[in-house]
Amino acid sequence: MEKLTCAVIGGGAVAERVHLPALARCAGIEATMIVDASEARARQMADRFAIGRIATDYHDAIGRVDAAIIGLPHQLHAPVAADLLKAGIPVLVEKPMALTPEQCDVMIDAAAQSGAVLAVGLLRRCSPSLRWVKSALDAGVLGRLLSFDLAEGAIYRWPVASPSMFRREGGGVLSDAGAHVLDLVLWWFGDHRSLVYRDDAMGGVEADCLLELEMASGVSGRVELSRTRDMRNSCIITGERGTIEVGTKTDSVVTVTWKDGIALGGRGASGDRPSPTTLIDLFEPQLRQFIHAIRFGEAPIVSGAEARRSIALLSACYRARQPWVHPWDAGIAPEMPTVLEVAQ
Repeated sequence: MEKLTCAVIGGGAVAERVHLPALARCAGIEATMIVDASEARARQMADRFAIGRIATDYHDAIGRVDAAIIGLPHQLHAPVAADLLKAGIPVLVEKPMALTPEQCDVMIDAAAQSGAVLAVGLLRRCSPSLRWVKSALDAGVLGRLLSFDLAEGAIYRWPVASPSMFRREGGGVLSDAGAHVLDLVLWWFGDHRSLVYRDDAMGGVEADCLLELEMASGVSGRVELSRTRDMRNSCIITGERGTIEVGTKTDSVVTVTWKDGIALGGRGASGDRPSPTTLIDLFEPQLRQFIHAIRFGEAPIVSGAEARRSIALLSACYRARQPWVHPWDAGIAPEMPTVLEVAQ
């Protein structure tokens, strides 16, 4: 088959470090157009990756490509994706899919009307270690699940190409790294029943946040995210038979510890492929499956309807936002209410 032609909408760091390198690895698709509001940035990316066409308006892609990858500021995902989907162009949109469930619905409806594929770039679903955890939990390896504790954070080092990541309209760490994390929580543990959410936004963009959840299944959990601190970057899942700790980042290690203290650990692998070590290694299989979805009508790894679940949770967090007051902010921080107290 001839290669699919693809427009990369947004010439930021994620396009430079993930999208375009992954496209170069895939035999069934090629980047033929780069779109960015800055013509100079678009030209820079085109020259570096040997892309033949540039544009500053995403509408120029309509009628010229077979597919599009959207890596724009978060608040632009929904309107741009909807326009392309209505024109019949399959779309792989970066996380977060959108910032509200209503915006997700606009995208889902546009895909349904045209029949174009809508996939969401939640690439951690392609991690062998994280997929193993999903299978282990579904199989009841830990017995009845009791709790989970997920901590992910680092001093912010992403080489941004614009200030969009720090603008209030696009959200902060919760809509950024949190988009991946909330998707994992819902994928592994099911829907939530109640929550308590605090962050340090103070009218701006949150750099640190804390979320306590009570799941419909009865499992309770805690999620802490940071752009200011290096954290352990793992999720510890406790069940009646023992615990599983798994790294939530790219090169994730799984450690299973039984109640008697015996432990076993290792990195997940898929078939004859080595364990992933970079974001490209995770985005590439999602991109390959996107190609199959376009050509053969397969469901994408993460559909719009599936990604909407995590956006509904993200939106619920922002609606329930309370200030996260630290001891150094006000002398003595108020005690954090638990999800059980809120539920009552």
